[in-house]
Amino acid sequence: MNRRTWFETVAAIAGVLHFGRVRAWAQTASFPLGQTVPLRAIGEAVLPESLGEEGRARVVTDFTVWLRDWKEGVDRDHGYGFTRIVRTDSSPAGHYVAQIEALDALAMTRGGSFAKATIADRRAILNEVISNAKIEALPGRPNGGHIATDLMSFFFESSEANDLCYRAAIGKDTCRGLPGSDERPEALSSETFR
Repeated sequence: MNRRTWFETVAAIAGVLHFGRVRAWAQTASFPLGQTVPLRAIGEAVLPESLGEEGRARVVTDFTVWLRDWKEGVDRDHGYGFTRIVRTDSSPAGHYVAQIEALDALAMTRGGSFAKATIADRRAILNEVISNAKIEALPGRPNGGHIATDLMSFFFESSEANDLCYRAAIGKDTCRGLPGSDERPEALSSETFR
């Protein structure tokens, strides 16, 4: 076992250990265990090309920050008509390192690493892996089913994706207030689409 693998293993174990009311966190602002490069490669394959390279990188960064800030056991909005309060589970990130390693292993059987494969090859690998995992729909929020579908869910359920879809500054889930709510949302500029 090389030194990097040893440190990754120790950090992964520390990231899930509970010590009474204190939790040891292995995650930092970067993706868990230094997996930023493969996550960006996944983002390039599954996020809309209309976001551009910088936009996809920003979504990946936002996703890693969202994972870093995850808190287990927090009350979630129960919505209308539901009387049961639901709490957040453990972070879905605990599944991601093994999933990234599986992507790399599959890419190696095809002649190289996942991150260095062409976009078309990455999409083919992801399609195969997601099909094998029997994931047929994006979750409403990241759930650990697969890192690629969780990244897509993170983006496609966002206010930004909604605005891009309708090409208007709708601001879903942003609590805009009532002033101006009777007017059509402002159209997004063409620069927003690359």
